Amino acid sequence: MPENDKFLRENSKQNLDKKLDHAVEETFPTSDPVSVSITKGGAIDYDHDDDEAESAGPANPGTAGHLLDEAKEKLAAARSTVAEAAHDAYDQGSQYVRETMDRYPEAERYYRRGTQVVRQEVAAHPLVTLLVGMGLGYALAWAIHRSGTPEGVPDYARTRQVYAHED
Repeated sequence: MPENDKFLRENSKQNLDKKLDHAVEETFPTSDPVSVSITKGGAIDYDHDDDEAESAGPANPGTAGHLLDEAKEKLAAARSTVAEAAHDAYDQGSQYVRETMDRYPEAERYYRRGTQVVRQEVAAHPLVTLLVGMGLGYALAWAIHRSGTPEGVPDYARTRQVYAHED
């Protein structure tokens, strides 16, 4: 029998590291401090292989691996739900276009003719097209951000100074 506890197998560096890892896993999702108990005789068997523990069954509900698996499952379900919704919206939009084309057969002719005229004008006058595009962009930005009244300004952005209105 060894005289010093550091020579015991359960107090080896590798076993102590496993005990610490186990304690961290057990306290991971909460803010509890990590607690490790060291007893003679290896009260808890930390010498088992991690691969065997993972293949034996599902992870502990509080472990990071289990939480990661749950998050992956939920994201996969959300992804499939979003993909189905996008597919349904596309199908419904396509159906509306087909119904409109059936109801108004001349609409496609007008659309094609309009795009052809716009292409010709853009090719003939690129500078004018650029200026018109910039003007439309400025007008749109002005319409979106034109909240000149104090009611449109949040409290944290208001200044303490009051400006006189000029009539």
